[in-house]
Amino acid sequence: MESCVVISKLFDKLKDKLDTEITLKTHAVWKIPQIDENSTIGQQIKYYRRLANIKQTDLSLKLGYTRQALHHIENMEMKLVDINLIRDVIKELDIADKIIINDDYIAFLLDNPSKKIFELRKKLNLTRPKFADLINVSMTSVKRWENGNGHISREMYERLKKCMS
Repeated sequence: MESCVVISKLFDKLKDKLDTEITLKTHAVWKIPQIDENSTIGQQIKYYRRLANIKQTDLSLKLGYTRQALHHIENMEMKLVDINLIRDVIKELDIADKIIINDDYIAFLLDNPSKKIFELRKKLNLTRPKFADLINVSMTSVKRWENGNGHISREMYERLKKCMS
């Protein structure tokens, strides 16, 4: 910051002697808030991304997502979690051993939810239609979840969690 002040003063002295306009651009420096064991996965991703000095735009383009999708993950503005984006970011930043997942919904999504739902249904000895009725969703939703083709919202996870306990 001190060098910017010195350079600015130098340009002020030169402006009367030069017949030109000089614009000084500086690179923004990120403020990197500390994280702890209570930080959300989004806060942790933002922390490690900034620590690696990678912009949201650059990371999202490299992974094939929109910047807004990454922004929503980092700021927890999401109704549905794009678990593939979270996996890709963790892999790209090489932070799998550093991330603390303290959100049971995201932990569930990262740990093969299709298999867990199938096993839960079998444990309860229910057909897909009966299981769908139990958690108040369509049988098609249960089928998609078990096949790994459907998104499981936080609300649906809460219903499933009641059956799991």
